[in-house]
Amino acid sequence: MIYSKLTSLSACFLFAIALSCSSGEKSPQATVDVRETPPSVSGTETGKLLIRLSDKEKKELTIETQRVSTDIKNYSLMASGVVFPATNHVSVISTPVDGRVSAIMVRDGQLVKKGQELFKLESLVFGNLVAEYLQAAAEEKFQTTRLERVKQLVDQTISSKSELDRAQSDYERARTASIASVAKLKAIGFPDHEVEALKNADQIDPSLKIHAPIAGSFDQLQVELGQSVNALDKLGRIIDLQKVLVRGYLSPEDARFVQTGDTVRISRRDDDSKKILAYISSVNPGLDEDNRSVVVNVEVAPENEWPKPGENVRLAISAISSGEVFAVPLKAVTYDGNQAVVFVKKDDGVFEKRFVDVAEIRDQFAIVKSGMQENEEVAVSQIFSLKALSRYELISEE
Repeated sequence: MIYSKLTSLSACFLFAIALSCSSGEKSPQATVDVRETPPSVSGTETGKLLIRLSDKEKKELTIETQRVSTDIKNYSLMASGVVFPATNHVSVISTPVDGRVSAIMVRDGQLVKKGQELFKLESLVFGNLVAEYLQAAAEEKFQTTRLERVKQLVDQTISSKSELDRAQSDYERARTASIASVAKLKAIGFPDHEVEALKNADQIDPSLKIHAPIAGSFDQLQVELGQSVNALDKLGRIIDLQKVLVRGYLSPEDARFVQTGDTVRISRRDDDSKKILAYISSVNPGLDEDNRSVVVNVEVAPENEWPKPGENVRLAISAISSGEVFAVPLKAVTYDGNQAVVFVKKDDGVFEKRFVDVAEIRDQFAIVKSGMQENEEVAVSQIFSLKALSRYELISEE
């Protein structure tokens, strides 16, 4: 009996000690995270985030704005280019027949006139062509006289009609042979006035004169005096520097914004102080096989003998977009994750955070193809401050 009472008292004593120890510890209190949307941010319009600045914020931030543009001509595409002789302003001089160079009347860098004699070529092939022409001319003359005589005999009923038909046929064959022989001479560059002069020549001169087809500067002399040449061997070329062709190389992405007639400013690669204004003559439809670029062709008249064929130049192309796109200053664009964001001015001290679709970055502008409207203004300063203010709205919605 006494043992059981002692046991009960011990248990009560131990419970009292444990209770007194636990009463000295403070129980943790639950913290409440209260988040409120600041007065400067509100989402009054559905799907839009508007940032309203107080007078103090407007004074401290002093946000600058700039109007977006739909006139893409104000912004340039940069491209590298190479200068070539322009079409119809360069001519390759080559040998029309086999032969030997008997005279050279020109040197590199010399200015020549159209029709000026450049080379003389002694050629057996040319001599045979001249002989063929003289024989054909003589035969045509004989058959012409014979035909007239037969016509007179037929009129006098001395010859039959069949004789006239035979004479007419012989005359047509002779005339055709004469025309063909003249065509062969013209095919190798023999001029008309020299063809006529052959009829009165006492001897056949086997020297073929090679003339300049255009006016310009002679370049790249390829032969020496007395050298034997084959048909179509290159003797040199003539370049008319009144106009040159500049080929610019663009990526396929940039080429979408370029078309014939766009303005181009051409400058040296290492010095852009000197520029020439020109226009795109044509755009190649496919990619260049060597560098996988789209080639734009620009014909330009050199100024003060610049640029010259072979030079590397820089092209600044003022492109015009074929679609509804906007040029937004690059400093106005920031990113929220992977999405481009701009802050559009809606009113004095009111900006809208807007997501836009950037097609490409060009020079100091972002080309936006959706998300903007004409004549809107975007903030171009204090972008990070506006971005920080816009995040309060997202925090308050969590």
